[in-house]
Amino acid sequence: MKIDFPTLPEYEFSWRSLQVEPIPLSGERITLGAVIKGGDQALIAAKLIHAEKLKKMYGDQFGTGIADALNACIKSAENFYSNKPLSMDWEPPLEGFYLGKINSSLAENIEEGLLRAAMYCSAFSFTSETSKAPSHKKPELSAPESWRKNIYEVVTRQRSDFVGFFDRSIAIRGSGVPIAFGFLSDSYAAQFDAVPDSSRIQQALVRAQSKLWQLDRLRDEATLFKPELCELLIQIPSQQLSSSEGRAFRDFVEELRYEASRRELKVFASESPVDAANHVIARAA
Repeated sequence: MKIDFPTLPEYEFSWRSLQVEPIPLSGERITLGAVIKGGDQALIAAKLIHAEKLKKMYGDQFGTGIADALNACIKSAENFYSNKPLSMDWEPPLEGFYLGKINSSLAENIEEGLLRAAMYCSAFSFTSETSKAPSHKKPELSAPESWRKNIYEVVTRQRSDFVGFFDRSIAIRGSGVPIAFGFLSDSYAAQFDAVPDSSRIQQALVRAQSKLWQLDRLRDEATLFKPELCELLIQIPSQQLSSSEGRAFRDFVEELRYEASRRELKVFASESPVDAANHVIARAA
């Protein structure tokens, strides 16, 4: 009997976790970030835990301090490994942070590699939330896909000539596979994401960082398209939020804007797909 096994992904990548020891000399470390590098030398340095969660764990003052220190370490690691192999040892610029051992695996692309690394090395911030996701039947469309579809419908009703700008895949120099973009014209590029509720903020943070990386690569390395403006359009919940939930989403959006600003990208956050669609039309017109 012939057995057909699933085809293995072909994209090779490696990663190293970025850990912190909140209590000095305790030996107890938690993973807060990761550095992922592909066989094609593509690189993503990303946070794996939301600042609001750090505040809940360690208090506002100490949690904010850890979050700020993490930002500095992520930036330093990204600069170091941009032109060096991941096998080289980088020294974190702040005391109490440590670099984990190198791991390797396969994925479809570096974005999926980031998600796999997050689930493997950061159970505290990512896998635990995934396991708490409701087990009921999966909806027909995910929140990000529904958000993209709604924007598409509004935009194309008003500007039918924009239909061809949605869901474009192009090859980026040095990337193993073509990268798909939610919207791409000669002057404007956008990726879309959505957060259905506060329990999904952590997964959204990891996804959004990979999409910001995609936009950064598009602007810096694309051979055919050089959009003047690249941004992430993200939907936040429209229902009435408690004060703590509202704060969590505000902090989340600010984190994304910080990540985007490091690459001179933009983030547009809204509850309404109509507002987002009008924003796309205004930017691309």
